[in-house]
Amino acid sequence: MMRAQTPAYAPRMPSPSGPAIPISLDDTHRNRAPSPRGFSLVEVICSIAIITVLIALLMPMIPKVRNAARRSACAVNLRSLGQGVEMYKHEFKETLPLARYMPPPWLSRDDAPPLNVALARFIEPDTTAYRCPGDRVVHATAYTDASGAPRTTGMSYTYLSELGGRPYERTFYFTKFGLSASQTPLAHDFDGGSFETQSGAIVRVDFFHDVRNLLFVDGHVGRFAAPTASTPSPRAPSGSRFVAKGR
Repeated sequence: MMRAQTPAYAPRMPSPSGPAIPISLDDTHRNRAPSPRGFSLVEVICSIAIITVLIALLMPMIPKVRNAARRSACAVNLRSLGQGVEMYKHEFKETLPLARYMPPPWLSRDDAPPLNVALARFIEPDTTAYRCPGDRVVHATAYTDASGAPRTTGMSYTYLSELGGRPYERTFYFTKFGLSASQTPLAHDFDGGSFETQSGAIVRVDFFHDVRNLLFVDGHVGRFAAPTASTPSPRAPSGSRFVAKGR
């Protein structure tokens, strides 16, 4: 008994315009679109290796970018304080603000108000302009005032109190050292050392940035590199009890 064989050609189909044309079944397989080719294991491993190398190259740059952004925001804050100082000078015949070097609770024998209070007529005392973005300690340091109310420092910048209460031309920076207003710092980051509070506590404050910002008497903001072990640090502000400085 013989089995029926599959015909090599499909049955002839009538055509309205002519005789039927036989169609090979093999032609239908040849005309199919090829299936997409996947990634090989070697290609996947190479791609992962390239991405890993790129991440390794970019990761060290992220802290530098963040620090530069914080330093720029800090410089903007100091310029705002400089504008407040200029308005104060205009109001008081070029006299620089009479203010202590830091607000409570930082130890001081100066009875003058802190800078954010001295400039209250021109800049709101609680504005974010007094907070350096790199400061994680000073601005938020808590204390209890004389009335028993809880408060915080509310300022990240120290003021050179020895300049206050007189026009710059009558300060010893100008009369003794011959420094111009553009060469004399007026305020800068309160960082890079251990400082004592009114309660006797010693608070360690790291540098806010790798490069310190300074507000100068003429209102411009400059900067200098943080001191190292081989470079002596600047003198502590008048009225403070300085313990140690370092990175």
